[in-house]
Amino acid sequence: MRDQCLTLWRVGAASLLVAGGMLLLSPTAHAQSPAELLEKGIYAEETVGDLAAAIRVYQQVVTAANESRTAAAQAQYRIGLCYEKQGNSAEAVKAFQAVVDDYPTETELVDQAKTHLPSEPELLPVPWGDGDELVFEMKLQTGLGVGMQVYRVAKSKMADRDVWECQNWQIVTINGQRGKSRVLADAKTFAPIESTWMHTMLGKASAKYQDNQVTVQLANKDEPVVLKSSGPLFDNEQAAEVFRRLPLKENYETTLQVISSLGATEVPIALSVPKLETIEVPVGKFECFVVKLEIGQTFWISNDEHRYILRFQAGGVTADLTEVRHPHEETRTSVERERFTVELPPNWFAYTPSSLGDNNKSTTQLIDPDATMDARIEAGPLDDIQSKHETVREWLDASLDEYRRRSSSFELSDEGIQTIQAGDREGVVAVFEYFENDKPKKAYRAAIFGDDSAVNVRFTADKEIFETLQKSCDQILASLDVK
Repeated sequence: MRDQCLTLWRVGAASLLVAGGMLLLSPTAHAQSPAELLEKGIYAEETVGDLAAAIRVYQQVVTAANESRTAAAQAQYRIGLCYEKQGNSAEAVKAFQAVVDDYPTETELVDQAKTHLPSEPELLPVPWGDGDELVFEMKLQTGLGVGMQVYRVAKSKMADRDVWECQNWQIVTINGQRGKSRVLADAKTFAPIESTWMHTMLGKASAKYQDNQVTVQLANKDEPVVLKSSGPLFDNEQAAEVFRRLPLKENYETTLQVISSLGATEVPIALSVPKLETIEVPVGKFECFVVKLEIGQTFWISNDEHRYILRFQAGGVTADLTEVRHPHEETRTSVERERFTVELPPNWFAYTPSSLGDNNKSTTQLIDPDATMDARIEAGPLDDIQSKHETVREWLDASLDEYRRRSSSFELSDEGIQTIQAGDREGVVAVFEYFENDKPKKAYRAAIFGDDSAVNVRFTADKEIFETLQKSCDQILASLDVK
């Protein structure tokens, strides 16, 4: 009987709340004070259980802050409580942070709000070695390889300060997007100091962290964006390394405050570990913590002293760890493929999709240290090319004709087509310039025949960038051995 009475009470209270809302709209109704509105919001939240209605009323109190700062602070705090009850942790964090930022004199409420904000997470000792690299291949659900991601962490110095340098390279082959980021983080606390992030589609941004604020400079903006924060922050581009250092276990939960410099915004990322799972990736079979992010991403992190990220999923793409490398900073990388071998300068990477199809041709994308150049090596059967072009010069001429047709500004260098030595093979190369979207471009095309294979090499970039990388391009071409 008591339960029935309680149900009827709640229904009756809801009816009264609706009636009260109608009175607020009446031109003859008595204007309610912030204190009265606050009581009304509490009634909707705690008695009626209508959190959405309570949030609307509390927002009215906050809007009327000039009349009563105390009532407005209480309302702002209760907005956070309502969002927590709804399970909306991101909005809850924003609401509690607003109490801290906007009502500093309401010390008791500020202290209460801080208990709901993410505290500085406990970080385990670093699980990586100096300069370690994790190399991933990204695939669609069909198994088609569409890109590569590389994470590297190395010791570095910033003035006299010991720091960790977190770098990330990415290439997506289906749309030609490339990205490179770099974060310098304090060696002891792992707090970010500064970061840069370049993406060929999203743009460029840099961030500096100091005095509870982050200054973000977007490449297409004259004025920086200043973000205030009173809690611990991490940069989006060091998040993978932060995940590896968390004290993960089953049912572990935390929320990290992350700065996205390209978005010039602070994003709370809630994560949890619902279970452990054993998975197999190209580097082996591991028991993993399944780390689920509220933003719809999942990471699998090994349950061992290395805390490797073995797999991550986001947006319909799965990336598996294909290689763990421990290179020295000046290490040159040897790349061997079915139809060629090549040596890359330090900080260059090569990606060939693991699923090439049945056409016996391949494209190997090359990633330069800043991921700014469109560089690739295309290889296929010699017979296929010679059925159309008898010599390498004819083949290169046909390629240059394609550029001439596409761009009225095409201009071949004064040297024209030149003979080169690529490994122990003789080939031809041409350097030329053209405009694309009103930007001056410079390109380098080479063609080489082997015994059974034909290889086409291309390097393209904005003119000023190309000239800084041309020496590396020459080194790559000279080391190329076509089979």
